[in-house]
Amino acid sequence: MTQDITVPVKLDEKTFKRFARFDMLSLRKRWVRPAVFAGILTAFALVALFSGKKEMELIAAVLLVVGLGLPIVYLGAFLSQVNMQAVQQKLGKEGRRVYDIRLTDQEIIVVNRRKTDERVVLPWKDVLQAYRDKGCIYLYVHTVRAFLIPDGQASVPADDVWAFITAHMEPAKCKRLK
Repeated sequence: MTQDITVPVKLDEKTFKRFARFDMLSLRKRWVRPAVFAGILTAFALVALFSGKKEMELIAAVLLVVGLGLPIVYLGAFLSQVNMQAVQQKLGKEGRRVYDIRLTDQEIIVVNRRKTDERVVLPWKDVLQAYRDKGCIYLYVHTVRAFLIPDGQASVPADDVWAFITAHMEPAKCKRLK
């Protein structure tokens, strides 16, 4: 393929939130530690409850409340933070133009729309992963930085964008979700 693909990325709140949930919960698996914590404290609560001692009922209740409460607070704080970031970035339902991506045979060029002097040029070999999710492509250029390419915003159809990306990356680095 020799045709460059240009994407003026307009990011909306729904796409941003979907990406944040994927990144934190599916990709980074940040739910594992709170789940293990909840499991351990719940197990100790059950041991205390079935010990047969009357004074252990209060300890069991406290362990259960803390064991289940802290993970719920963790998840709630994460979702609240994502909502606040969407509001701070003024994404809304209509979206906001955040950057332009140009995919060429040699590299990816990203121009930040908020800071027009900020430009990132990445050779394809430096792209860590690409994920094709419902309605969007996530291009990870660092473990904590990804560029989003929502469907319908490129100069070509979304399937052609994905085909272009997979043609320029190792197959093991490209994954379809769901």
